Amino acid sequence: MARKKILIIDDEELIIKSLSKLLEKIGYEVFIAKNGQDAIIMNEEEEFDLIIADIRVPGINGVEAVRRIYSANDKNSKGRIPAIFITGYADENAENEAKKLNPAAYIAKPFDIPELVDKIKGILI
Repeated sequence: MARKKILIIDDEELIIKSLSKLLEKIGYEVFIAKNGQDAIIMNEEEEFDLIIADIRVPGINGVEAVRRIYSANDKNSKGRIPAIFITGYADENAENEAKKLNPAAYIAKPFDIPELVDKIKGILI
């Protein structure tokens, strides 16, 4: 069985390293985009099973990146990828925009990594 592919859109090194190491250890294939533009390009080259996006990343933010990925996938009949949004600040507008995309989860920083991993496993069953 092919390993599930997870795209992490985040620019925070600590989160990238700890989360990707843990996810790889339990059998997922992890791809890292440090900004929204890279995530959009990576989505053209790979088929992901889950997106974990920090809302605030350089350039195109996480919400807009996921919106554009969904739009591209709709055009290419790739289907909708579940998304988990992570945020470290309470910008109500960004939160509302994220929720319009019906994410599988919406998590505030600081978060418990094992708890996030449990959510991921639940989504990717």
